[in-house]
Amino acid sequence: MKKTISIILMMIFLSAITASTALAKCYRFQNEGEIQVCVPGDSFSDRKKAMEICKKAKGSDCGSVSSYSSSCHSNSNQCYDENGNAKRDLSGY
Repeated sequence: MKKTISIILMMIFLSAITASTALAKCYRFQNEGEIQVCVPGDSFSDRKKAMEICKKAKGSDCGSVSSYSSSCHSNSNQCYDENGNAKRDLSGY
């Protein structure tokens, strides 16, 4: 019985992680601590587009995606949308 409960809890936990990853579309990068880029998807091509936007904004390679969230806030307008426009706040991603 304990084993069954443990398996069920593990499945719920893994489902929650998978769901949050699928919804996360605002990315931070390994070589850039300030810039975040928000795109409307979470596919390989969406991440690649986010890396290209970061590279254009920074002027050099930002590295690979290091973390993600569903929103971005920056006092120095370092949140970039899918069109490369700098914003202070982006949410709903």
